[in-house]
Amino acid sequence: MNKLEIDQTITLHIHGLGSSGEGVGYFNDYAIFVDGALPGETVEARLFRTQKRCGWAQLTKVITPSSDRITPICNYFGECGGCQLMHLAYAKQLEMKRQRVVDAIQRIGKIESCEIAPCLPSPHSLGYRNKIQLPVRKKNEGIALGLYARSSHDLVEIEGCHIHCSMGEQVYKLASEIIKHSGIEPYDPQTGEGELRHLLIKSAVNTEEALVILVTNRKATPLLAHIAKEIMAKCPYVKGVVHNLQSGRDNVILGHTYTTLEGSGYIQELLSELTFKVSPASFFQVNPQQAEQLYNQALTFAELSGNETVLDAYCGVGTLSLYFAKNAKKVIGIECVPEAIADAKENAKINQIQNCSFICAPVEAYISSLSNIDVALLNPPRKGCELSFLKGIARIAPKKIIYISCDPATLARDLAHLQQFGYAINQIQPFDMFPQTSHVECVVKLSLSITR
Repeated sequence: MNKLEIDQTITLHIHGLGSSGEGVGYFNDYAIFVDGALPGETVEARLFRTQKRCGWAQLTKVITPSSDRITPICNYFGECGGCQLMHLAYAKQLEMKRQRVVDAIQRIGKIESCEIAPCLPSPHSLGYRNKIQLPVRKKNEGIALGLYARSSHDLVEIEGCHIHCSMGEQVYKLASEIIKHSGIEPYDPQTGEGELRHLLIKSAVNTEEALVILVTNRKATPLLAHIAKEIMAKCPYVKGVVHNLQSGRDNVILGHTYTTLEGSGYIQELLSELTFKVSPASFFQVNPQQAEQLYNQALTFAELSGNETVLDAYCGVGTLSLYFAKNAKKVIGIECVPEAIADAKENAKINQIQNCSFICAPVEAYISSLSNIDVALLNPPRKGCELSFLKGIARIAPKKIIYISCDPATLARDLAHLQQFGYAINQIQPFDMFPQTSHVECVVKLSLSITR
């Protein structure tokens, strides 16, 4: 390692993929990450950053390409940070994602004997996203809309996105043209001047409804209202245009204040036979067709008879709660975001489901007041579950736990804790919720193995 210097060009054989989709090679046992390199390749790369245990290098030449390397469909690939694996054949993406789960379970969780199934493919590897959020910036000729470059806030101006659904793309093309010709001033993150910060588009593909959110750093102006009217008039899919006020100087995309400028302040989407309200602030699965398969798997793992009380921790807008309600005696959903709980209660009314109750509270605090739970659904954010919450789950001792995770590392850590608390890991099923990216989702079935 002492021989390595910044800007030095080195030759590496790539052995695997890192958690962000970068190739991993070794120079005298020193790990080096190379964006764009694939396992099995020999590459040339220029070192640009070093730390004690690892370094980062820029790919300059593929000497021996992988047989799984393909030409990305997107012209922005490698520049835009949205996708990391579009240069890798889709079947191989699935293999790599399963391997990422295996590595995390074994290395982080120190768990050797559990079944990890092949990663289930998405119904669509392109055009699956029902949501896109685009920063707005000033350029010499006017306004630019696009996506961020990888690991930066530099804007890559785009005409379209191949993983965004076709209906959303139609809305984007019309809305972006209206914005570019409107005369509105784009926000400048350096000076804090300007008005329009982001354009967000949410699409409900099964109901053919779209919602446009215009994020600005000031209260809605007459010009913004005019833009909203024009978008509604020219985009037939758009059912509403909403203003979001984000006046902070930080990089947070959305503020807390929403005002409906035109039409409806929400859209509705169908998932299985259920109808869900999708509002600007609410979380809804980005790949709804794959989400339906994931929820079905979770339901299969739960093996409900109709007599169970189910806890849905981190319930969001109640999607899983309502999905499980038809097969359970009672479902209790807990979420700390008030807007999400309001949507969950409304979604229960829309679907005429009466055996769900929703509580607005941090699950870590509320778990101590619960008892007599038969099945626990855990669907935490990327950081996973707090140890105090897992101890609370162990105290109430549900017969089954269904853990849905979007991060293999925190999943492995939490499964190790649950094993210590008397739970057997029956099966891990990876799902590809985000094709062309390095992300992988998992559904895990655990059962109580110690009689209490």
